[in-house]
Amino acid sequence: MVGCNSKEEAYYFPEDVDMGRAPETYFGVHPYIAREKKYEVLLPHLYDWKDDAILQHSRAFKQLPGDGFHVPAGTLHAPGSALTIELQEDSDVFAMLQARVGAVKISKDLLFKDIRPEDREAYGEKIILEIVDWNINGDPFFYENRHTPPRLIEESKQAGAEEYWIFYNTLKFSGKRLIVKPGRVYNSVEPGAHNVLVWRGKGLIGNVSVEGENPEKDELFISADRSREGVEVRNTHRRDMIIYKFFGPDIQSDIPMLELYGD
Repeated sequence: MVGCNSKEEAYYFPEDVDMGRAPETYFGVHPYIAREKKYEVLLPHLYDWKDDAILQHSRAFKQLPGDGFHVPAGTLHAPGSALTIELQEDSDVFAMLQARVGAVKISKDLLFKDIRPEDREAYGEKIILEIVDWNINGDPFFYENRHTPPRLIEESKQAGAEEYWIFYNTLKFSGKRLIVKPGRVYNSVEPGAHNVLVWRGKGLIGNVSVEGENPEKDELFISADRSREGVEVRNTHRRDMIIYKFFGPDIQSDIPMLELYGD
């Protein structure tokens, strides 16, 4: 209605970093709210716009290193303090329903950021309830249906190296984690263009020197032709080389999907 794409997204919490003071993510609402259509229980918090008490209507899930979640568009969520690698659709459309995050007061303009002025005028805060996906938010099996721990890709195994799916359960985007042991070489073959983030370690990708934790040497874009031909990933360091690969839509054809509970 405002000319924007939806914003499906996904999280992965990388290893070896401080998880922060509040490492939990709130997702959705308590199932009774959706089942009994008590959506307006959220409205007093939107009217008052003073604190984070709206979170009492949601459920928190622990953020763990090496873990993740798939977050469809329309899902109410309040990210926690853990450093998060996030993939999302090419959009920044949202409505911010939480008036305060920690010590930070949020402008109420962000509640109506992507609401048409005429709808805000006619319906006020109630218009927000129309853009929430209540089926997903009230899913009593939200964790089972949206939790995406790493999945080993058996066919990816090479001597001293292996890959895992970390972003999956959607066709909008996908991602992998590649681990190459010290002194090993991995032949990375993919069906299309993608970019990579070298998270830990250092070495060579093709003939390019890369190094994790170095903003000038930790990212590369690999063209479609080169991806299909294969690129050597060589670990020249004494620690594991950890690389994240990110793919857009229509690149991967074998993305794993979670088996839905509650169908």
